[in-house]
Amino acid sequence: MRRKYIVLTILALLAFAALPLAADTISFNGGYTKVDLQEGKKSVTLSGGATVSTDQVDLESDSISIYGENYRYVSCTGNVSAVEKEHGISFKSPTLFYDRTNGKVTSDSWIEIQDNENQAALSGAWFEFDMQKRFIKLQMMARVIKVTDEGLMVCRADSIEYDGENNMVSLKGGATVNWNDDTYSAAMITVNLDTNEITLYGSISGEFNG
Repeated sequence: MRRKYIVLTILALLAFAALPLAADTISFNGGYTKVDLQEGKKSVTLSGGATVSTDQVDLESDSISIYGENYRYVSCTGNVSAVEKEHGISFKSPTLFYDRTNGKVTSDSWIEIQDNENQAALSGAWFEFDMQKRFIKLQMMARVIKVTDEGLMVCRADSIEYDGENNMVSLKGGATVNWNDDTYSAAMITVNLDTNEITLYGSISGEFNG
């Protein structure tokens, strides 16, 4: 009986790995894998070097759970690293949640992001990434560091919206930009990452050197 159960489990794993689930195809791997086939509670739990790959993103984590209708949701816990495939945007966080249907990745933990196409690094304590729109929201100690010909541009705010498609950054709440030995502060600041144009709104202050 035990042997029959093991064989059925292996067959189930092979079937799951080959199925096109939700909006795209998903493949997975783990040192330990548990599959629940109970109707209404179907799930796959991976641990021990867990990896998940979809058309949109590659994920690695200590533990990964795949669940929901058509296995829509992917929840990662512990040393999460991920790479969005189309633009190569990478991110690392202790936890990560991925909705395969709407293409959004979220985290309530500290996250660090690298956008090599725009030569920008982002970080914050809350994160939402709409991969279809290439749009990132950061909150709490949010920061964007951009490489420019004049040196690093460092943007900080309570809340940051990063539009990678249009190369625009919006800073809201305690917004500051440090760049080329100058400091800009305002209630809201926008930065064009293509031209390095900085626009300030609301209560404005600054400090210029040179």
